[in-house]
Amino acid sequence: MIDSLILIQIHRLIVTFLLKLFSVISQIKVGNIIMPLKFDLNEITESIELDDCYEQLVESKFDSSDDESFQTVAPILKKLNNNKTFLPEILMAELEKHCDVQKQTNKYTPQVIMLKPASKGINFFMRANIWLAKNDPLLTTSGEKSFFYHVPHDHNFSFLTSGYTGPGYASDYYEYDYYDVVGYPGEPVDLRFIERKNLTEGEVMLYRAYKDVHNQLPADELSVSLNIMPSTMFAHLRPQYVFDETCSKIVNSTVTSNSSVEPILHLIAEMRDDKSREFMERYAVTTCVEEDRFRAVKALVSVESDADKKSELLESLGIKSNSKLVAELSRQHQSVLGLI
Repeated sequence: MIDSLILIQIHRLIVTFLLKLFSVISQIKVGNIIMPLKFDLNEITESIELDDCYEQLVESKFDSSDDESFQTVAPILKKLNNNKTFLPEILMAELEKHCDVQKQTNKYTPQVIMLKPASKGINFFMRANIWLAKNDPLLTTSGEKSFFYHVPHDHNFSFLTSGYTGPGYASDYYEYDYYDVVGYPGEPVDLRFIERKNLTEGEVMLYRAYKDVHNQLPADELSVSLNIMPSTMFAHLRPQYVFDETCSKIVNSTVTSNSSVEPILHLIAEMRDDKSREFMERYAVTTCVEEDRFRAVKALVSVESDADKKSELLESLGIKSNSKLVAELSRQHQSVLGLI
């Protein structure tokens, strides 16, 4: 029987190929202009309630992993966006109940209001985002990066957004070739500037996975945006990147669903028996998430006291890896440990 880890690896390669194929196809369809898709929906003046919006989205059976399908529900978001009373009513109800619903369903930072949380069998969730003005005392106290201002990044998922109220945050938009990037911290990246633009009130846009990069800038006045976000099990297979403020190199990568993997790997490595060692070495070679391969190598190295054995592990499992990312991260770790 084929090992389950090999099956996962095959699945990952298939997904990577399909993402690359869809990327090429979508670039051809939009004339190779890579920036968020904007929709002309000004003729839509009807407004709907949140529950009606949610019901229509569910009934549409749109595919949140397919950009063409995703954009078909932009008019539904526009109708909710036209309703200027539903969000204040939700916020007042939350405050009266001491934010009980948000405590149960919202894992984001305080600027995010969960409107419809992820639910079993539903491939999306809905949220609102509060964008503080650049002169807001809270922004000054907490720092702009606490609200994701001046943090250039892409996304490993597509999502719809709309300007609900206020002049909106500004963004410097960039394009780049995602599949030309290895993904290690400090890697130079050719981000090509497109334009600076605000998410203005009433505007609806689709941010596309692996294509659109933006550096968000503080709003002139308090603003709010609405999002339809995907609930997907595949986003973690490819990372999203955070870039430096000059938009010239990668600062770090974020993989959606593996935040608890590293301590588990260190725990297994600390067992120091043949079974755990065999598992760790296999995991470092076959697991589908490249960052997790390096985490396994790092964990194995951490339990070795002998410098030569550390070097041998880094060389055999890391630097000689068929993954360019694992190899580069291993070289960097070798340098940090002074093993060069």
